[in-house]
Amino acid sequence: GIIAINLKEEDELVAARLVDEGDDVLLVTKAGMSLRFSATDQALRPMGRSTAGVIGMHFRGEDHLLSASVINDEGFVFVVTEGGYAKRTAVEQYRAQQRGGLGIKVAKLSDTRGGLAGALIVGEDDEVLVVLESGKVVRSGVSEVPAKGRDTMGVVFARLDEEDKILGIARNSERDLAQPDDGSSVGEAETEVEAPADEKEPTL
Repeated sequence: GIIAINLKEEDELVAARLVDEGDDVLLVTKAGMSLRFSATDQALRPMGRSTAGVIGMHFRGEDHLLSASVINDEGFVFVVTEGGYAKRTAVEQYRAQQRGGLGIKVAKLSDTRGGLAGALIVGEDDEVLVVLESGKVVRSGVSEVPAKGRDTMGVVFARLDEEDKILGIARNSERDLAQPDDGSSVGEAETEVEAPADEKEPTL
């Protein structure tokens, strides 16, 4: 391969996305902050491969970047916490800001619900998968998770065992494929668990 970016000491690559000039990009942090900015030549000027880039956003304390997504104006920001809570919020609730700021809240977090495990831009008809530390996979249609405001906690997406937690989230690109009769997910040593659609926690 070839160098894509010149990383500074103790830095690491979180995401890489193809963008056109004028596309809006959403950055989301582990502590639930987000920053939307336009990828114009003025805000994010083109650079060579072996350069270090410019600051996308600043962080408070030990916070760090979790995800970077290109925004679809008709989509939703879908977030999941380590403790099994999820919500979706219309992208229009995320106003454009100047690159390099601290951003605005993407979710209301608590110690019991944990930090964010993932954030995606999704459509109403998409399906998402979350991966648990135990190796299980939870699957749900986006439409089964109610739309909420930015500064809210969301609802129960997966009930976890005491020592388990959610590690990551992905859009299911193979949702139309037939699932195995035994209910297991695609892949060995993984168990698929349907997300509870009717068990919702009150939003505070």
